[in-house]
Parts: sequence; structure tokens; C-alpha cells
Amino acid sequence: MSADYHDSIYCDEWNRWQDPVLPETFNPTTYLLDKHLGTPTENKIGLVVDEAEYSYADLLAGACRAAHGFVSLGMRPGERLLMFGTNSIEYVAAWLGAIRAGIVPVVVSDLYKAPNLLYFIDDTAAQALFIDAEQLDKLAEVAGELPASLSKLIVRGSGDEFESANLQATGYQSLTSGQPGAFEPLPRHHNDIAYMFYSGGTTGAAKGITHLAHDFAIVPERHGAFWEYTEDDIVHATSKAYFTHGLWPGILIPLYWGAKSVISRLPPAPENVFRIIVREKVSKLITVPTVIKNMTAHAEDLAEDLAETPDMSSVSLVISASEKMPPEVFERFDALFGLEILDSIGSSEVTYEWIANRPREFKRGSLGKPVFGVGVKLIDDGGNEITEPNVSGECWVRSRTACFFYWRKYDKSRDTFIGPWTRTGDTLLFDEDGFFWFAGRSDDIFKVKGLWVSPIEVEAAITEHPGVLEAAVIPAEDSEGLTVPKAFVVLRQGQAASGELADELKERVRAVGGYKVPEQIVFTGDLPRTTLMKIDRRTLREMERET
Repeated sequence: MSADYHDSIYCDEWNRWQDPVLPETFNPTTYLLDKHLGTPTENKIGLVVDEAEYSYADLLAGACRAAHGFVSLGMRPGERLLMFGTNSIEYVAAWLGAIRAGIVPVVVSDLYKAPNLLYFIDDTAAQALFIDAEQLDKLAEVAGELPASLSKLIVRGSGDEFESANLQATGYQSLTSGQPGAFEPLPRHHNDIAYMFYSGGTTGAAKGITHLAHDFAIVPERHGAFWEYTEDDIVHATSKAYFTHGLWPGILIPLYWGAKSVISRLPPAPENVFRIIVREKVSKLITVPTVIKNMTAHAEDLAEDLAETPDMSSVSLVISASEKMPPEVFERFDALFGLEILDSIGSSEVTYEWIANRPREFKRGSLGKPVFGVGVKLIDDGGNEITEPNVSGECWVRSRTACFFYWRKYDKSRDTFIGPWTRTGDTLLFDEDGFFWFAGRSDDIFKVKGLWVSPIEVEAAITEHPGVLEAAVIPAEDSEGLTVPKAFVVLRQGQAASGELADELKERVRAVGGYKVPEQIVFTGDLPRTTLMKIDRRTLREMERET
């Protein structure tokens, strides 16, 4: 295949796509809320939080009250509001209210521990912290080390009594109660920093990811067209709002299109996810492989015990992202529900997905093709662009929605953002039909006997066994100090660990390469995970070095 390989990668719709033309200044919340005023959507339910319903008018009023509350505390445009909590109406209203007032919300997972929280407070130099009362114990652990930059604490729930030397808590309810339900949206330049995420921090210190106001029109227009969002959709994302994969497809894109967003404070256990789908008649399910695996196993158990499966008849689109999923999971899910899982890949750095499958064009097991408006190229070890199929290289992505820069990380910014391109650190390849396939993370791949081993390939061979739920492969040292693969395996309920099973799994790997066979297979009850619910191979490697 010659340089015209682009013809197979980019479809005609991609070539015709044009991002929306934006005014020089605007407030992002007007694209999500104000534009629905005076239309039937104004009084339509726009958000459901664990059965509590809120109309678009309610959301706008809540955001405006939050904006007034922040201003009453003395917060100014451009200052940062660190948010350490989970899904709630207060969380969503505070995030939108900050945007409306020109304040920059910075969201991080509440699964992080106290030292991580202190790092985020220090790194952002946030002037205010929004925190769930359930997380106050973590703040108390580091109360004596809080920087002078943090002067305001906003607590969702009971916790007004929290005090430190320089910090007095204000309850979110008291902050917003009695505030006007209207707030003139502060105009922002389309290139102003509007909000921030943090990376998962699996390869070093977590990095602040800065994003611009123009995302609020570009991202919904691209993904709305790609995945065919409509005002009739009912969307549930199992990831929380502090993840790109929860906030954008699960809340912001639905609001942009006048659809209904359904979120939950509960963990995404299969019972909770199925209950939401059935109760709300969800049409679009946005999730991750871990949740899909658990849903599939739970449904199979129900089918065996009760001869029935959960009702998924309302669902027309299932999107997965975050990590590679074994081929047999696609087959089992389809057999249970008659639904195709459309895999995708994206990152907080390039809001939101850059490559994805869609109902009109997909290939099972692949990552899909570039999302409208997103350019993709693969680069080999010599810095050359790969133009032939089935040759792996690092994926570089070009998008107007890419991170402006890593907050306070000059060197890492220069290494990652090269002109208009973002280096993703993901190793991919494309096939003869232009579909991309995941080969691994650049920092996960290792050499055995001088040959590269991708953990993804070995894990896929292991998880094809019907008794295996999931697996993780890392490099280890044998008795002679040579690098060999080592596998950690979680078995499905009812499957017993044994030497015979370990030998059987090794034989499955041998079929894809003898040098890839794990020297040791460790059966374990679970695997460490990042706050993004991805398998944390970094922690496994650290544990291995300590043994």
C-alpha cells in the first residue's frame, strides 16, 4: 500500500467534515443550556442522578446559583476550582457554574489518597476546593501541609465544621441557597483555558491537562455526528464525571444535543448498571471493558440460575474504551444481548475519542477509524510515518481539541505536543481496510530474547480460555537474570486454579510465539487498577521488583 493509504483510513464523511465556526468570544455553558431556552427542551428532563430528575431549566438555574456562590466567595475569572468528589447534582452544577463564571474547574478522581490530594492542591495552586463530605478525612490527613494558595473550602454534604489554620469550610447548600437562578454568562475567548483534567499518573506524576473553550462546540458536533446523538437519546456513562469518558459522552454531549443524561453515585457493579438501563430505558451505553466483562459474567450467571437475562432491548449503541478487550467477550456479549460492542480509543489529552467504531462502519475487535475532524498517523522507531498495513508504531493525533499544554510541566509538554500533533504513547497498527488495532502502550512493551513482546497479545491468548476472567502480563527475571514474561490471571467464578490449567494457558500462548510464553503464571483474586479502572501494570512491575 502506497502513500494513498489515507484513502482506506479516512471515509468520505471524514473528508467532507468541517468543524463549526465559532465566535471569538462566548461562554461555553450557552452551548449546553441557554440555547435550549424557549424551546420544548427547556422543560425536558436533561439529567437524572440516581432517580432524581432535573430539567434543562433546573440545570441552568443550578449552575447560575453556583456561579453566584463562587463570586460571593471572592473567586475571580481564571482562578482554579479543584473538584474532589463524585457524581451528584451539586457536582454537575458546580462544574457548570464555574465555567459560567469564567472559573476553571479541575477534576480529579476521589479514589486518590490523601498524599495525592495534597499533590493536586499544590500543583494546581487552586484557590478553592470542592469536596464531598465523605472525602474530608483525606483532607484532614494533610491539613497541616496545605499551601497558602488554597483559601476556600466548599463541602458537599455535612462538613461545615472542618477547620484548619487558613481554611474555613462552607457548605455547598448554604453557599447556593437563596442565590438568584440567573447569572450573566462571562464571555470567554475561544482560546481561553476553560477546564482541566488530570492524567492517571501511571507513568509518573499525574499531569494537569488544559483545555480550551472551543471544545464545547467542536467535541459535541464531531461525536454527535459520528455516533448519531439525537434529542431522543437517553445516555448512561458508567465512568464518573471526573473522567473524560464519563463527562463528555455521558453528560456534555447529551446536553448539547438536548438528550437525557443518566448518572449515578453508585459503583458500576453489574446489578447497578442493569438497573439503570432497565429503569431509564437507556439508548446509548458508554462504558469500559472491566464493566462489560462483569456485566457479561453476571448475565450468564442469571441465565444459568434463572433462565433469564437483563432486558437490554432499549440499548442501540454500546461504546467501550480504555483498554483492550478479549475477542471472546464481544462474542459472549452479542450472544446474550444481540448487541455489538463498538470499541474506541481516546484520551484526556485529545478530548475525547480519536479513533472509534460506529454503527455505519465497524470491525469487531478493532479500534475503528479516525473520528471526524481528527488526523492520525503512526510513527516508527526511526521517526518515519508508517504507510503500510500491519506495521505497528506510536500513534500521533492531530486535533483542535488537544491539550493546550500540561500544567506546570514544560519538558513533558514539549515532548508530547509536537506542532499540531500529540504523541499518545499508544502503539497501534492499521489493516488493509484502514481499521486500527491496539498493540500496546509504549511503556508496557518489553523485549524477550531480543524480540518485542506486547502484553496485550499474550493476555488475549490467555483470556480466550473460558475459565479466565482477565489477565495481566509484565516482564520478570528468571533464575539467570534474563527477562521473561510473567502472567497474573483472575479466574471466573467456579474455575479452580491448578498446575494443569497453568500448562494449558501456556500452550495457548505458545501458539502466538514460544518466546512469549510466561515463565510463571500466578492465579490471583483481582488485579490492581488505576483510578481510570485500567489494569495497573506499573504497580505489578513495582511489586515484582520488590520480591
